[in-house]
Amino acid sequence: MKKLKYLFLLLSLFLFACKKEQVFTNEPKKSVVSLRIKGAVISQDTLEFVLNNKVLARGGTNFDIAKILLRANDKVQIRKKADGKVIGAIDIAETPFNQERKIFYDGTTLLDNIVITPVTNPQNMGVRLSFNTPFADFYGGAVDIEVFHRILDLNTFEFTYISVMKINGLTQAFGDFFEFPPLPASNDFVLHGYVFKVYKAGTNQLPYTKMDKVQLSDPDNTYGDIGFTAGASQLLIVSPYIYDGFVVDGYAADDVAGLFK
Repeated sequence: MKKLKYLFLLLSLFLFACKKEQVFTNEPKKSVVSLRIKGAVISQDTLEFVLNNKVLARGGTNFDIAKILLRANDKVQIRKKADGKVIGAIDIAETPFNQERKIFYDGTTLLDNIVITPVTNPQNMGVRLSFNTPFADFYGGAVDIEVFHRILDLNTFEFTYISVMKINGLTQAFGDFFEFPPLPASNDFVLHGYVFKVYKAGTNQLPYTKMDKVQLSDPDNTYGDIGFTAGASQLLIVSPYIYDGFVVDGYAADDVAGLFK
């Protein structure tokens, strides 16, 4: 009788082991993928990409993070480093092996669907604009940007400005898509170019609450330059030049389109 009980026990253990092995071997293996994250942050934030409370990478301003190895169906949280607030997530698909996400954060909204709109005419240049500044005395609302064709006569050093368009209500998010036609070719005597001015939305005023830290040699003639490249589509982040806490002459117009191609 004892031998039968012993044999029965061995048989039960064997069957249990077989079932356990069968369950283990039938479990689907999660594929490994390589994630690349490209993007831009136009606020003062730094983003953290987190999996299971482990920070995989960080990105601020313009960033390109490559070769993060993950498993299919992982969910990578996107959070702000300063306060730990979760603002989005990246769901990892099973395929392909090389995956890519393109991130844009303006301090309020996270976008992962930035599209580079192609120009309709290869001689034109396409532009989408946004405005951003950390300057403490910026009034905080939307701005209007007026674009001009500037002509500089090198014989007389006289400037002529011809208004091309006015783009209203710009914020930190990229606005509508516009195309600029090519200008006449510059030569040894006359220079042509695109420039712009920035106004408080709905006015022709500078977008600042006070002028204590605004040092402009000529406030009515403060422009930024837009470099022209035929066939290109640019994502331009416009911001005033700041030096040692003061706004000084001119504006920067940084193209971040390369981060989303």
